[in-house]
Amino acid sequence: MGVVGGLSAVVSGLLHAVIGIPLALLRGVLALVFALLGTVLLVVAGVLCVTVLLLPLGIPLGAFALSLYAKAAQLMVPGGSGVERSLRARGDALRARRRLAG
Repeated sequence: MGVVGGLSAVVSGLLHAVIGIPLALLRGVLALVFALLGTVLLVVAGVLCVTVLLLPLGIPLGAFALSLYAKAAQLMVPGGSGVERSLRARGDALRARRRLAG
């Protein structure tokens, strides 16, 4: 899952649980941020690849930028990550506890 996936899962989970922002809106904003960051990194990687001396830095940076695009696309697909399922399972468990307690 990596750093990007873990970061998006944590941010998505915390904001949805604490603030109550609808998950679809949050996923769209995160996807937009990942796509913009991927675009900037892809341009930087292109500039690094043009200079032959910095080619070893440009190729991995370009691969990371493309992985950010993939993560943004995955966030835009409903149910594309396990965040929704885990939040739904936690919510169901809390509701079940409330029913048993009161």
